[in-house]
Amino acid sequence: MEYRSLFRAVPTPLLVLNPDLLIVDANDAYLASTMRRRDDLMGRLVFEAFPDNPHDPAASGVEMLGASLRRVLRERVTDVMAIQKYDIPRPGGGYETRYWAPANAPVFASDGELRWIVHRVEDVTPFMRAHRDDPRGLEELSELRTRTEQMAAEVFARRELQERNEVLHALLDSLDTAVVGCDTDGRPALHNEAARRLLGDLLDGVPVQEWPRHRYMFHPDGRRMQGEDVPLSRVLRGERVRDVEVVVRPPTAPQRIFSANGRPVPDRPGLAAVVALHEVTLLRRAALYKECELEISRLTSRSGRPEEVLAEVMGVIGAKIGWSAVEFWSVDDVAEVLRRSSRWDEPGHRLPRPLTDPLLCGQELPGRAWQTAEPVWAQAALAVPVPSGSAVLGVVACYSDITEVPDDARTLIMTGIGAQIGGFLERGRAERLAAELDRTRDEYISLVGHELRTPLTSIQSTAEMMLEEPGASGEHRVMLQVIQRNTATLHTIVRKLLDVAGLRSGHLDLHPQLMDLTTVVRASVEAARATAPGETAIEVDAPPAAPLHGDPGRLRQVVDELLANALTWAIPGSTVGVSVHTAPRAVTLAVSNTGNPIPAEERDQLFDPFFRSDTVRHGGIPGAGLGLTVARAIVEQHSGTITVREPGETTTTFTVRLPTGVPS
Repeated sequence: MEYRSLFRAVPTPLLVLNPDLLIVDANDAYLASTMRRRDDLMGRLVFEAFPDNPHDPAASGVEMLGASLRRVLRERVTDVMAIQKYDIPRPGGGYETRYWAPANAPVFASDGELRWIVHRVEDVTPFMRAHRDDPRGLEELSELRTRTEQMAAEVFARRELQERNEVLHALLDSLDTAVVGCDTDGRPALHNEAARRLLGDLLDGVPVQEWPRHRYMFHPDGRRMQGEDVPLSRVLRGERVRDVEVVVRPPTAPQRIFSANGRPVPDRPGLAAVVALHEVTLLRRAALYKECELEISRLTSRSGRPEEVLAEVMGVIGAKIGWSAVEFWSVDDVAEVLRRSSRWDEPGHRLPRPLTDPLLCGQELPGRAWQTAEPVWAQAALAVPVPSGSAVLGVVACYSDITEVPDDARTLIMTGIGAQIGGFLERGRAERLAAELDRTRDEYISLVGHELRTPLTSIQSTAEMMLEEPGASGEHRVMLQVIQRNTATLHTIVRKLLDVAGLRSGHLDLHPQLMDLTTVVRASVEAARATAPGETAIEVDAPPAAPLHGDPGRLRQVVDELLANALTWAIPGSTVGVSVHTAPRAVTLAVSNTGNPIPAEERDQLFDPFFRSDTVRHGGIPGAGLGLTVARAIVEQHSGTITVREPGETTTTFTVRLPTGVPS
């Protein structure tokens, strides 16, 4: 087709301008409407070719047309003007009053650049004259009515559309979500203020495929984005994207994370794809902070050397929260300094100025956090104290490669992590102290037992020798028997002391073998019946055999102790019950008696060494408070458990559960 001939034959008046608003062409209908020749117009500035009527002080045609043309150049969209009065020069001189309905539309070249503006006009002079009761207008009105009504409807509809577009742009600019669109070549054609703040000069004609070369864009897994990976590029290829994450990681600012949603725009000249980028940085940080807390809780709840656990914790803090380096400084209470005890670095990271070790209170960032017992921010670092009550056990110092803005969320999460680490260190200290206390107590008991046993043996042997002499008088014999009886009691106490110490430390050998618990129980019951008060009965409920793997001598001690305890506290005339029950993998022994209930505040202390209740002490009941302690130690050495409960108001039951197999 010969487009020049086609253009000049179009019946609608058309004028073509370049971006400098110089006239480059006009069709025949335009020349006829304006009474001008083509040679008079070509290459002239449109306002010089059509100036305002100098005889009309109210003329505003040049001003209104100029505003519309500049709007097209700036926004690259069609602009429909309101009907306006714009007089045109007559060929013979003077001006003729005309009313026009203009529209200005951009024309883009194949490279996306705006090359021309088409200025279309409709001469609506008869329409306006008719509305003003001008006789000439009334004569022309009938033949132009249909055309003018259609034209007026189009003008007002386009004006309404333009107003709606202006409202839409204002709405988009008010959003925090970045909205950007591009044409079929990938060049930006639409954006709001949020997009401008995010993408900057990329929106000034840089094709979307080249954006990763100018911005640090990454996938969530850390891979650098390529041009075809950018969500707007994918939409331009016909995809619909939903919740696609884009990580923007500038070299001198914290990274930001965006969720992209977009779709193609069909049948819209100049706009082929639109994407909205909603920032989700805070949401993703919150999720990472939660993961970090859970991982640190898991690490600090397991057993292990504190140095190894702290090293792992520092790595989790750095990787999850996004620090380049993390250090743990422990407080040396003796020297009153901070010492670096653990450190994690991101690969390739180096501190601009490594800190000296040790640090004094108030020195450098860790020292200030120790001194104030509060989190302290610096230009690219944060230090938080590790508390234990009002004391500070250490400081966690975190460093970044970029300038950081103090962040309440990170301050809060790091403060919580500091408290977790403080609890871990305090638990470790308490466990070490408890283990040391147990070891010292067992050593003390063993020492006392061994030191007492030798003189007691001498006293007992001497008393026995003196009793065997025939010349001993009756009074002397009674005193020697008292000595003999009391030394035997002390021997029993010493033996129990040594048993407790040995069993608790695992140094007392057991002699496990295949045995029958029923046989042991019945033998213990028979011995107890021989010494029990006559008014107290003992009933046994046991199967013919209860086989298990254990030390029969040591388990006999357990049964004897539980029976002796039950008989001591049983109400006269009541019955002590002993039962044995077997299961595929365990045997249960229960000894119960009827008597006064155990006070709640004493129940948890029954198995403690040397514990004797107020009732025992004030009632004159003999004992050293070691029997139940020995029983529990023996049961635990057999990998079993011993518990006490009171199913009724006056019934107390001690229950022992033992595995039937070989103890592990």
